[in-house]
Amino acid sequence: MTTAIVPQPSRLSPRTAILLMAVVTLLFSACSSVRLAYGHLDWWMDRTVNNYLDLGGTQKDLLQQRVDEFHRWHRQTQLPRYADYFEALAAKVDDADTTPAQLDAIESQVDAFWHASITMLSDLMLPIVTQLNAEQIDQLAENIRKEREKSLKKWNKAQRKREKEFRKQAERWLGDLTDAQESMIDRQVATTTFDPKRRDAQRQLWAETFLEILRNKPDGYEARLRTLLIDPQTLWSADYRNMQNQLRTQARTLATEILESATAEQRAHLKSTLLEYAADFRHLATQKH
Repeated sequence: MTTAIVPQPSRLSPRTAILLMAVVTLLFSACSSVRLAYGHLDWWMDRTVNNYLDLGGTQKDLLQQRVDEFHRWHRQTQLPRYADYFEALAAKVDDADTTPAQLDAIESQVDAFWHASITMLSDLMLPIVTQLNAEQIDQLAENIRKEREKSLKKWNKAQRKREKEFRKQAERWLGDLTDAQESMIDRQVATTTFDPKRRDAQRQLWAETFLEILRNKPDGYEARLRTLLIDPQTLWSADYRNMQNQLRTQARTLATEILESATAEQRAHLKSTLLEYAADFRHLATQKH
C-alpha cells in the first residue's frame, strides 16, 4: 500500500469559533521546521484567542493557564501517537498500489487525531467562554463578522492560491512534481465543487447559533456550546454536507492519482519525510513545556 499525502480533516471547527481552533495539530503545518512551529504553539493560541476576545485580568490569567495545560497535554500524549502513526505509514510506502479504503483509513485516523485535540481544547476553554459578559459577547460577534468578511473576500480570489497550495502540499511529501502530476492538480482546482458563499452562510449560522446560546444561557447551554465547538457539523445543512462530501471525494481521487504516479525517487522522499516528522514529534514529546 502506498500511503502519502495526509489529507486535511474536513470536520474542522469553523474559524469563526470563539477559540479559533485552526491549526491545533501542527503536524500538518506547512512550516519548514516542525520544532520551531510547535515551540510557538502556546504563544500563537494565546494571541489568536485574544484577537477575538477582550479579556479582563483574571480571564487572561486563566487563558494562559489553560493554553499551557493544553500544550503540555498535547506534547506528552498526542505527539507520541503522531510519531507512531507516521512511522507506520513510512513502513508501507513501498507496498502495493493505493486503494480508496486505505486512503479512507488515513482520513479516519487524521480525523481522530483532530477530534481528540479539539475536544481537549474545548473542555479547557469553555469555562472562559461562559464567563464573558454582554459587552464582551458583542465584541466577539463583531470580530467574527469582520473575520467572515475578510475570509470571503480571500476565497473569491483564491483559485490561483489554491493551485499553489495543492502543489505546496504535494511537493512537501513527494518532492518535485512531474508535469503530469501538476496537470492533475490544475484539473482538480478547476473542477472543484467548493462554493465560498455556501461556506460563509454555514459559518454565519454557526456563529449566530453559538452567540445566541452564549447570550441567553438556556438549560443545558454549556453542553450545547461544547457540541458546537467539537462537532460543528451538527448544524450542517444537507446541501452543505453534500458539498463537503464531494470535496472529500475529489481530494481522495487526486491523492490516489498522484500517489499511483509517484516515481521511485518521490516514494523515497515521502518515506524520508514521514520519518523526519516522526523524529521531530518524538523529540518534542520529551521536551519540557
